[in-house]
Amino acid sequence: MARPIVYGPATSPYVWSARLALAEKGVAHELVEVPPSSFRTEPHISRHPFGKVPAFEHDGFALYETQAIMRYIDEAFPTAPLQPIELHPFARMSQIMGIVDAYLAPSLVGGVLYPRIVAPRLGLPTDEAKVAASLPQVRLCLGEIARLAGEQEFLAGDMVSLADLMVVPPLIYFKKFPEGVAQLAEVPALAAWLGRMEQRQSVAVTRPPGV
Repeated sequence: MARPIVYGPATSPYVWSARLALAEKGVAHELVEVPPSSFRTEPHISRHPFGKVPAFEHDGFALYETQAIMRYIDEAFPTAPLQPIELHPFARMSQIMGIVDAYLAPSLVGGVLYPRIVAPRLGLPTDEAKVAASLPQVRLCLGEIARLAGEQEFLAGDMVSLADLMVVPPLIYFKKFPEGVAQLAEVPALAAWLGRMEQRQSVAVTRPPGV
């Protein structure tokens, strides 16, 4: 069976999440770096018609959308299951993954990380007004994820799940900024969870350079 291939920049939080799933499963994979300038050109636009990342391939089967990729990885490789069997933890995992896609990614990744990290690399000014406008929604997301997780060891129960692997990357980036430190201090259980997750081997082996 061929190694899975993940297409996209290692620094992308969503690419990182897909790679975390592979690492948690103990599955070796190939990362094909795709710079943002190439998202909407060939060959990447054929892999992902919406010009996003990650894209994924395994044994000739092509896939895009992070949740679909992560669920495929968990189903394709039997070791270390990443989706709870019990109904309530499974539903909680799915709910938190939905919060990431619908609310956390637009506000944190799009509203804070892009202006603060990506824009300067592209020679663009940092839009601090956009950052300020995004922070209340980020706070709401973190508060709600913390509330849903409670005092559990992991976000959806007593085992690491796909939900944990979607939330980890953007929060590791966020904690590098004073606003991230301040907001995480408001949700100490979530901050403690993040500290535990950062000690996992999967995070260490997939962590982008300089992060």
